[in-house]
Amino acid sequence: MELEYKALNKKAKGCMRLSSVIRTAILLSILGIARALCYFSHILLPAWVDILFAAIILLCILEILVAPIIRYKRYKYYIDEDRLVVIEGLWFISKTMAPIERIHQIEIGRGPIDRLYGLSEVVATTAGGHITIRFLENQVAEEIAESLGIRIAAIVKEQRSDTHA
Repeated sequence: MELEYKALNKKAKGCMRLSSVIRTAILLSILGIARALCYFSHILLPAWVDILFAAIILLCILEILVAPIIRYKRYKYYIDEDRLVVIEGLWFISKTMAPIERIHQIEIGRGPIDRLYGLSEVVATTAGGHITIRFLENQVAEEIAESLGIRIAAIVKEQRSDTHA
């Protein structure tokens, strides 16, 4: 049985890219400051340190250019009457599943970068952890949260009527 996974909106790729740029800028700033402190303190570093620094810069550029494309293509989610499934990853691909009946709380989150792109995330909390669907358009996130909330309420009502019968 092949599940019909849903892909993300194209805006998600831009959001992923901007997040990569910010992470990379922070990392390179820290490394640059450390390198500058060594230089101005007249601390001589071996040549391999500069080679390593150049390699890190190259990897950071690849992170910005390639990683969002791969993550975007791999990211998908599936929701049916019984479960919620999310597949994501760059180097390591994870598949997270949660039965709808085990979900206790639904939350919609919007970080500053998400808000720039009009995106949200839906976090479903279970007793064993949480499952997050990221990079959703705001309206889609609201619809998913509402739908899950209705299903959870129906399951709780059914369980209560079964225990009282």
